[in-house]
Amino acid sequence: MSLSFDDADFTVRSAVDGSLFSVNRAKLRGSHVFWDMFSVCDTDEVLELHEPESSLAALFRLLHTPPDPPLLLSPCDSEKVTTTLPVRYDATTAIPLPILRLLWYLTDKYALSDTRVLDSLQAHLLAHAPVDPLTVHGMALTLGDMPNVVSESSQYILPLARYTLEEIQAGIPSVADYHRIHELQAFRVKTLQEILGHKYSALFPHNFGTCPTHSTGAAAAWDRARNVLAGKIESDTDVAGEMHTLAYIFQSCGTCSKAFTAAVEMLAYKCRRVRRTIMMETNEDSDDEF
Repeated sequence: MSLSFDDADFTVRSAVDGSLFSVNRAKLRGSHVFWDMFSVCDTDEVLELHEPESSLAALFRLLHTPPDPPLLLSPCDSEKVTTTLPVRYDATTAIPLPILRLLWYLTDKYALSDTRVLDSLQAHLLAHAPVDPLTVHGMALTLGDMPNVVSESSQYILPLARYTLEEIQAGIPSVADYHRIHELQAFRVKTLQEILGHKYSALFPHNFGTCPTHSTGAAAAWDRARNVLAGKIESDTDVAGEMHTLAYIFQSCGTCSKAFTAAVEMLAYKCRRVRRTIMMETNEDSDDEF
């Protein structure tokens, strides 16, 4: 017997390689295909399926012992001076992508209906987004009915020009999907540039907290840096993190250092509010203001 479950009351055989599986009939009803099959013909005879052993083993494990979601990471005290993207799951506890492809194929083919299974598989897919966003995004689009995964994975996609043609073709199913990503990234670049150049992003906005000794030189150094950065911004640029690298310039003066920290934290706050995911329900731009 290739695989046997403790509550087994039914036998399935692979017509491909003859492998036998002892399964539970009630658990198989978590698939609409098996549900309809048993509704039409409720038999105790061995059921033959045209699937190899590996596919049947994966399918029956899904139906009998649905996988737990990957481990959630503790919310890190996101430093106030950074806008790096959040990582929700421990990727080392996620089902590998090649296996996930098979599981999603079987889930679709056998019409699995258990929301615990579907939700868990979506979480496992999303856990790979920070490392392989284009693959996750493309899988979610191709499989369909996963708007949350499509939307959330889009924030991790690098500027499209960094990918090869082959990667784009493999990861983005259609021209419309490509355009949505491009539109999002162009929107982010424009908005981040506007934030960086806004008068409220000055080192001493409205002369608040001005250093009586170094105000002119400190403000000039800050302005030079943000003007240079504005010309280099891409959709994944950590604006506040980049500006924070100037800390050494201001650390010798308590007043300048305090103003610098406040300015960087305000930049991080504003940049975090900029939309970074595809909006699946509407094509309207974000209404966020800075």
